[in-house]
Amino acid sequence: MDPNAIRSHPFWQNALKARARILQILSSEMPAWMFFLDFLVYPPLILLCLVLAFGPRGGFASAGLIALGLLGWSLAEYLIHRFAFHHAPVLEQIHLAHHHAPRELQGTPMLVTLLVFYALVYWPLTWALRPEWAAAVMAGVLMGYLGYISVHYVVHHLGSGGRAWLRRLIRLHAVHHHDVAHNFGVTSPLWDWVFGTLAKR
Repeated sequence: MDPNAIRSHPFWQNALKARARILQILSSEMPAWMFFLDFLVYPPLILLCLVLAFGPRGGFASAGLIALGLLGWSLAEYLIHRFAFHHAPVLEQIHLAHHHAPRELQGTPMLVTLLVFYALVYWPLTWALRPEWAAAVMAGVLMGYLGYISVHYVVHHLGSGGRAWLRRLIRLHAVHHHDVAHNFGVTSPLWDWVFGTLAKR
């Protein structure tokens, strides 16, 4: 079939319009209530995971699995930022809107992140681990994510003050906004150091 005929077909044209509209919505500033919903939903969800993790059969292993979940999130944060946000076609366009307007309230809607965490983390873990241990890993991942969105908000909206570690993270992330090949970790420079993408200036 002729590629030009496919591109001019009404179905294809409607699909392109829908894609453009979705990109426009996701690249635009969110209403404040939608942006801050993460900060209301995730703390009680983390608390629930912690209660489940330290249930009757959780034990000391749960503490180690929480730490493993935190470490796993920090690696995922680095990889998603480096490869998805700066190379995947649709995600890159959305993320570059943040680079152009870093103080706007932009982010992934809470319902989307919640579904992704359930489908890609918690549900598979329940097949592989005891329920308490799955909840422990999930608690670590969600704590890491909450830390990520919190630090990212502070970096862009609350100036350059605070403790020395926070000032360092602000400085490293500011470098990333001027040099998109470095400093992909927002909450920690660990993986930038491991993979050679750390730039201090």
